Amino acid sequence: MTTEIHLDDYPLSTGTHKGAASLTLNDPGADFKSCGVQAGVFVKNTTDGSSGLTVTVTEREILCTLSGGSLNVFTVGDTYEIYKTATEDSEISRIYVDRRFGQKIFKHSDINKYGHLHKDEDLDADGRNVFGPGQGR
Repeated sequence: MTTEIHLDDYPLSTGTHKGAASLTLNDPGADFKSCGVQAGVFVKNTTDGSSGLTVTVTEREILCTLSGGSLNVFTVGDTYEIYKTATEDSEISRIYVDRRFGQKIFKHSDINKYGHLHKDEDLDADGRNVFGPGQGR
C-alpha cells in the first residue's frame, strides 16, 4: 500500500496589506469571505515573519493575532499568506492506494496488512489453505 498525504502547504489567499500599521489586515481587492477565509485559520505576514490566527473576517479586512515577527503588525506593503487550516503545513487528508489494483481508499481500516482491499483478500494468505468448489485435497 502507498499513502498520499495532502498538506495545507499552499495558501488560500495572498496579497499585500494596504492600510496603516495594525493587527487588522486590509486589502481592498481581496474578497476574503467570498474566497472562503474564515475565523480561526492561519495567517502569515511574509514580510516580517509574524504569524497567527484570523479572529474576524470581512470581505476587505481581517483582524489577526500575530506573534513571532519583528513588529507583529501589518504595515503598508507587507505581503501575507492565508491558509485553509489553523496551522501551516497541517495534514488535510490522507489517501491509501491499494497495491493490487491501484484503487484509492479513504479509510485505512478498509485495507488489510498486505495493502489490499479486504474484499480482494487472498484467502490462502497466511497458510490457511482454503479450498474452493471443486478443489480437493
